[in-house]
Amino acid sequence: MSNTTTKQLPHEKSEWNGYTLEEIRYMRAYTAARMEITRDRLQRNFGNLKDYGPVSKTGLLGKVLGTLSYIDIAIITYRIGSRALRTMRFLRGKR
Repeated sequence: MSNTTTKQLPHEKSEWNGYTLEEIRYMRAYTAARMEITRDRLQRNFGNLKDYGPVSKTGLLGKVLGTLSYIDIAIITYRIGSRALRTMRFLRGKR
């Protein structure tokens, strides 16, 4: 058994009253910057894959998808899928 102590997070201490507004703003800005860096990295790494996709660039769908990044397409697909799933659950519950 080791003699290491586990570090307690601030919100696990009884005397903790919460984050200050400045701390929350800093954490939000830091998270937004991390997300932007990751998005740029993904776009740089996978940007060339759009040229080899199955969708024609001359059609309407190809033009629309050509303006979106893969992350945007994934988010839109997730939102449509989750709404469709909720609708299906709702309709099954009505029977």
